[in-house]
Amino acid sequence: MPRKLTFFPVALIAVLAACTQSTPSPSPSAPTLTTEPTAAPAATSVPSPVPTDTAAPPPTPEFIPYEAPDWFENGILYEIYVRSFADSDGDGVGDLNGIAQQLDYLESLHVDVVWLMPIHPTTTVHGYDVIDFFAVNPEYGTHDDLVNLADAMHARGMRLIIDFVSSHASVQHPFFQDALGNPASDYADWFHFTNDAHTTYQAFGGFAYLPRLNHFNPEVVDHLKEAALFWMDLDGDGDYSDGIDGFRIDNATFPPPEYFVEWRQAVKQANPEALVLGEVWVEQVPQLGPFFTDQFDALFNFPILTLLANGGSIGEDGVYEWTMPPSLITARVESQIAEYPEEGILVQFFSNHDTDRLASEVGGDVAIQKLAAAVSLVLPEAFALYYGEEIGMFGVAGGPPHYDSYRREPMDWYADQEGPLQATWFQVPDRWNVPGDGVSVEEQEADPDSLLNAYRHLLDLRTTLPALQGGDFADLDAAAVGRKAWAVARVSETQTLVGIYNFGPEAVEITIRAFPFSSETLVDLIGGAEFPGSVEGEPYVIILESGTAVWFVDNPQ
Repeated sequence: MPRKLTFFPVALIAVLAACTQSTPSPSPSAPTLTTEPTAAPAATSVPSPVPTDTAAPPPTPEFIPYEAPDWFENGILYEIYVRSFADSDGDGVGDLNGIAQQLDYLESLHVDVVWLMPIHPTTTVHGYDVIDFFAVNPEYGTHDDLVNLADAMHARGMRLIIDFVSSHASVQHPFFQDALGNPASDYADWFHFTNDAHTTYQAFGGFAYLPRLNHFNPEVVDHLKEAALFWMDLDGDGDYSDGIDGFRIDNATFPPPEYFVEWRQAVKQANPEALVLGEVWVEQVPQLGPFFTDQFDALFNFPILTLLANGGSIGEDGVYEWTMPPSLITARVESQIAEYPEEGILVQFFSNHDTDRLASEVGGDVAIQKLAAAVSLVLPEAFALYYGEEIGMFGVAGGPPHYDSYRREPMDWYADQEGPLQATWFQVPDRWNVPGDGVSVEEQEADPDSLLNAYRHLLDLRTTLPALQGGDFADLDAAAVGRKAWAVARVSETQTLVGIYNFGPEAVEITIRAFPFSSETLVDLIGGAEFPGSVEGEPYVIILESGTAVWFVDNPQ
């Protein structure tokens, strides 16, 4: 069956079903990491409704229209799986100090915000079962290491956000262990137990190792608020602006809206400039809008991602081909501009830790990967890049026991996958990224035509061109054979950028019916080629090669 651009499950539960699972360890103080699925010991997990005797949700807190932080409005966000990124102590597992030692590399990509996947004590390699919301996973380092990383990033003008898991805890969390089978526990109402003996409970996605938290219990809400403030004030001096700069909220569709309103207000009262970024995995434009304003500052643009996921496929000849009329991208962007509140920030992206990697989905076609980057980076607002996408790492979810670890393989720093900071924790024979495959920073660093350097160039343009820093989005009426042409404009007070794209399998003549500005010569900012000049308001004809894009500006500055 032909494969889509990127794999997107139709429901968030399906995502968790594909995620790496684990056997809970016997002791929360010394978790044994594993990737074997299991049921919880001495209990039965049931995906049942919330019990009828659960207290009614609290009234929604008074609405306070906190604004999204300006520093993220056009930010470049880089997602890091700590275990896989950079290993500073040679134990094979990536760590916080390793990230600190690669800040120069992140700056070369113009990254200004780093998102760390879960950093807390856990029983799994993925970390989404949290044993202690107030501690650092000892495999990743210490609390002081996190303080040092945040300080080093702040010194460079960069921000640091972490994953915050609100919907569930680990089966090995001490509060759950105390309440399991113990109705008299002080934590009996912290979870959704479904029988009087407290031996059955509601679990996220039906996975027994992920007991759901009871957000109708004010003690639970207070605990989660206190955890957020703890990370915002890393050094404990009462200043909430010098620690973690915000949070990426995992699974933001399960906890009730009243919880998120109250939790966000607590975060914003401590630091109005903190970022609250939600993972709301919905596919349609109207489904996303209600989560803005009072619950989240920013949301990942899953509706656009879903559209691109169905944009094309790999044919029988092994070649990826776009099949979607690209005008649909324009229509979806325009509908979001019209529907979503102005203060909400959308994050454009085309892959993350829960999707198959782009390189695998397009058959390794580097030109298509460059085109995908040029599409996402011309769209308004923030952009998120999953570690390793900039070098074309491969990855497709597999079966037991490793599941999503195939999507989260160690970052390839070297051609032979050996050297300082190289993580080596995942060395299974059927892994996707292997020595000498051309997919590494070392192999691409000196090649001006490499995917890595294409990303560096595009991201440089993205962060320096006024038109891409908050410019309005506008459709340009483009005509071409086969409906594979796309043309858009970004317009700021000082600059207009025109992006023209050929999504087709061969060169095509594209006509822009009314070009937005006049220029004696047009120079493509992406590739450097010169094209004939334009006349404002007049048709403009250009021939583009297959799978390429050009960016023109009226005022290069």
